[in-house]
Amino acid sequence: MSPPAAKVTVLERTEVAPPPGSVPESSLPFTIFDIVWLYAGPVERLFFYPFPHSPGHFLDSLLPTLKSALSLTLRDFYPLSGKIRLHPGSHDKYELHYVEGDSVTFTVVEHDGDFDDLSGRPGCEYARLLHLIPQLADPDDGRRPVTAVQVTLFPNRGVAVAVTVHHSACDGSSSTRFISSWASRTAAGSGKAKAAPAPAPALPFFDRTTIPNPSDLYSRFCSNFAIDAKSTESIMMNLAPPGSILGKFTINADQLRRLKEMASSKSKYSFHCSTIVVTYAYAWVCLVRLRGYPEEKHLYLAFPGDCRHRLQPPLPAEYFGNCIAGYFVEAKAGDLAGEDGFTMAARLVGETIERLKHDPLEGMDNWPEKYRKIGMQQPFSVAGSPWFKVYDVDFGWGRPVKVDVPSIAWLGSMSVSESRSIEEFLWIFRSSSSLEVIVINQSQRSPSQISDRMKFGAFCGNYLPESEATKMEEVDKPNTITISQDDLELLINARV
Repeated sequence: MSPPAAKVTVLERTEVAPPPGSVPESSLPFTIFDIVWLYAGPVERLFFYPFPHSPGHFLDSLLPTLKSALSLTLRDFYPLSGKIRLHPGSHDKYELHYVEGDSVTFTVVEHDGDFDDLSGRPGCEYARLLHLIPQLADPDDGRRPVTAVQVTLFPNRGVAVAVTVHHSACDGSSSTRFISSWASRTAAGSGKAKAAPAPAPALPFFDRTTIPNPSDLYSRFCSNFAIDAKSTESIMMNLAPPGSILGKFTINADQLRRLKEMASSKSKYSFHCSTIVVTYAYAWVCLVRLRGYPEEKHLYLAFPGDCRHRLQPPLPAEYFGNCIAGYFVEAKAGDLAGEDGFTMAARLVGETIERLKHDPLEGMDNWPEKYRKIGMQQPFSVAGSPWFKVYDVDFGWGRPVKVDVPSIAWLGSMSVSESRSIEEFLWIFRSSSSLEVIVINQSQRSPSQISDRMKFGAFCGNYLPESEATKMEEVDKPNTITISQDDLELLINARV
């Protein structure tokens, strides 16, 4: 059975803004890369840190530095203090508008739940994380806030830091740069910085004049995605399916090598068989086998590609905002679930990535209609990137023991990041549609009874040679997936 409901006490709720007079009133117009996310909802990132001290110690010794560092970081990343609004006199030209007095809601709560369970347990109900995640404030005079922060204290056990950012304000590259900058300032301000600290992050780059917009794509995106949403007040937070679970799943370096060898040896095509390629392909075929789609059903995998350095002229890595395009792979369910499904999926993903490298804006004129059409088919989508280095985010308390992206449960995405274990080169997955590599005994019939030991390839062993699948070692610290209650029942009944 699930653990009893935790008691959560709000200790403080304040507003944190850039230092007075440090930022003039300004607006950043939405580009075609931003407007796509206007109705997509916020992205939530949740960092868990061990902290064996009392809430009083944290409030007195660390909270002032944490808030002052956030204020200084918001001076650099001032659009995150601002709000989404329609440009005056326009019906579809949205912008991030900042004016003196705009701020970020900062909440501190105390939680009497089990920190070790939440941060280390291989399966965690999404509902148990809701108390740790800040919600964006309601619109004020047609202007919608885009950022909220929450710090949750587990007395004498740990701290959870959660940052919610609306996706239309910026992509994961920008938001993690913001969080990393805040963490570095906090560590330096509290005297807890490393002996040889990393160089200060470069300042964000805001110039949007070179972002392409052929054939008035912006207006077409608005008309395609705003059919049922007429104003910023309509940007509503999505809810995860009841019973969604965040779990963990690991693929280590040796397992990745074996997948690459299989994909390369069986493919007749030339593509770079990277870790990303086999990761996406393996997860996709696992999902397809679990769901048991009709063989002729067309399925889609959707994943992002960073366009910054591939545009002409290229944008710097520090460009603030969204600069990712969606890329899609299509295949029939029967082909993906077949004997050579993994190899085919790897080839399709690899070829799509090769096209991205040569022309990141391929087919751009058709993006509005294509995005909406494929979105209606509920593709299996990917979020995150190992290049974000989320496990390097250190506020002076050490590296996080776990980083979650709970918001992916809304759409059934898979989130990818680097692993905390540098030596093992592991990857993190999260998906509200289960991956089939969990081993659940017949007696384990509740989300809280998910085994903490999983065997890679056990459920989809036919995608690896039988000898390879059975020889793979069990993992003590798997990386993250998310499954719904319905999929959990499928796994239980599969008698794996």
